[in-house]
Amino acid sequence: MIIDVLSSVVPDPDAFARAGTAFARLDGYVEHFGGIDLSLDQAAREAAAAQAERAKCPSEDAFIAMLDAAKVDHAVIFTENYDTTVGVSPASNEQMAVALGRFGERVIGLGGVDPWAPGAADVVEKGVRELGMRGFLVSPFKQKIRADDPRMAPIYERCQELGVPIFLHTGIHWSRGGDYELDHPRYLDAVAGAYRDLKIVAVHAGWPWLDEMMIVAWRHPNIFIDISAHRPRHLAMAVGGGDALIHYGNRMLADRVMFGSTWTLMNCSISELLDEVRGLPLKQPVIDKWLGLNAQRLFDL
Repeated sequence: MIIDVLSSVVPDPDAFARAGTAFARLDGYVEHFGGIDLSLDQAAREAAAAQAERAKCPSEDAFIAMLDAAKVDHAVIFTENYDTTVGVSPASNEQMAVALGRFGERVIGLGGVDPWAPGAADVVEKGVRELGMRGFLVSPFKQKIRADDPRMAPIYERCQELGVPIFLHTGIHWSRGGDYELDHPRYLDAVAGAYRDLKIVAVHAGWPWLDEMMIVAWRHPNIFIDISAHRPRHLAMAVGGGDALIHYGNRMLADRVMFGSTWTLMNCSISELLDEVRGLPLKQPVIDKWLGLNAQRLFDL
């Protein structure tokens, strides 16, 4: 069983373009990731970023071909809703539902929810009961809100009631418009303790605070760790802090680390990323867990 637990934003050209626009509005992201002429004014940067991301979007057939080539059984696509803070979001949950209807059961959807907007719990409820969402994704730095902020409580409570996971961006971010520690894994500690039946996924594994991430996850059995946005081969290097993830993920946290590709960020294929996981110094049963068995349990597949 191979599950890509965080593959890409919903594969739709307009969704990719809007994600690019949002990317350009996060001060520092264009500078960090490159690819956009920095001499452009803000409007032109946003247009260039939207065009660049649109060009990356595969057709639905091409997306399925990517999964077939990597022998991926299930892939998780996502959207977010940061309309209040960024002013544009990739796709609505309704648009996600349409895409899921075309892809069938092989593709799993994570919806977006804006913690600043009224009725956030109702958005979660509708997303699960009517639109087929299997979880939700929130990036605290994009929302300008910490994971342990009381305004997140309605989202956590409803996800817990409905039995769906909440994916939370965890780790460094490159936006100069907010505290660089806003997505620190320490803020998951109180959330996991307060909502003990809520499955929490720490997106991007909390890097560079991997030691703290491992301890928070070890303290709370309802925290899972996703390794998306990392080249897996780098996790085994002597620099970068990946040794903590390899150590704990091969032992006491072996049941809670999951593979995610975020292939649009990595400049390589899903197949290459999977092969890098297979090359890590992990026990073979642990590799199998990272590549799919843990995500299978997360989503009750």
